Amino acid sequence: MSRVRKYAIAGSTFSIAMAIGFVMQNGDALASRMVGDDERAQGPVPPMQFPQQASVAVKIPNVPAIDSEAAPVVAVPQLEDVPVPTVDLAAADAAQSDSEVMTDAMPDVAESGLVCVPDLNAEVIDAAMVSLVLDAPCSANSVATIHHQGMIFSTFVDETGLATIEVPALADNAVFIAELPGGSGAAAIVTVPDLANYDRAVLQWQGETGLQIHALEFGAAYEEDGHVWSASSRSPEAAINGEGGFLVSLGADGVDNAYYAEVYTFPSGMLAGSGEVEISVEAEILPTTCGREISAQTIQLAPGSVPYALDLTMTLPGCEAVGEFLVLKNMLESLTLASR
Repeated sequence: MSRVRKYAIAGSTFSIAMAIGFVMQNGDALASRMVGDDERAQGPVPPMQFPQQASVAVKIPNVPAIDSEAAPVVAVPQLEDVPVPTVDLAAADAAQSDSEVMTDAMPDVAESGLVCVPDLNAEVIDAAMVSLVLDAPCSANSVATIHHQGMIFSTFVDETGLATIEVPALADNAVFIAELPGGSGAAAIVTVPDLANYDRAVLQWQGETGLQIHALEFGAAYEEDGHVWSASSRSPEAAINGEGGFLVSLGADGVDNAYYAEVYTFPSGMLAGSGEVEISVEAEILPTTCGREISAQTIQLAPGSVPYALDLTMTLPGCEAVGEFLVLKNMLESLTLASR
């Protein structure tokens, strides 16, 4: 990594979604269908979508190339608002329990004898993570789409109809929705009491983009112990033990146009020291992405702050730049930790 030439983006414009209540608005609407016996809403679950209503252009100042070689900054066209996909879930007719919803889109199973009501179970585990178990016996060997507070990623359902995923929570009252092929789905809500101890940064995209999150903790250089990224992701135990942050990669590799997400977590509420964690988004220029337009979104949340999102659309340099990286430092805010 350290020997590969990297370039910072110059003169670009990002679109920032201010105060992303969207990650809670859809969740609250669904939660109202799952809790409150007397006031449970009737009607379809509102569609989940990326934010689009509140945005303002933010100019990013020119910055030099960050490698030691004398190379010009790569010229990248001005970034535009990312297209806003809408994912429609099947209508939820009834709540299974306080934390589960089933839809009425059930296949005819008279001959098979299977009960085809999908079920999603959520359980809080360490480091403000949630273990999801999706049981969808009539969707075996398929790909499900998981929605959580504005984050979207794909996951495989195995030959028995099961999918088990550990997901970093993005809200104290965390809503998870599993969308299955054919329109069926399930949902779960769980309370995550220790989320206030963690900062989280999400990078999400669809298809192949070459995008990555990189975190450099407390002055670490690339490939040193404090460099956290997909090739050196650490485990949640690193945060629990106060050693630093960790990264979780989500998605279904090998599936065309699958949704992917990377989530970097840092235990900012559990460390007594001070320093900075530099977080950036990098785009590796691949033979399959060179000269192409790519889109992505970041979501970032910190204890005591309102989450916010950034949308990105950009055209990568041509194929003569394959193997090089673009560094987009302004897609995510670095963390500055003060002594307590």
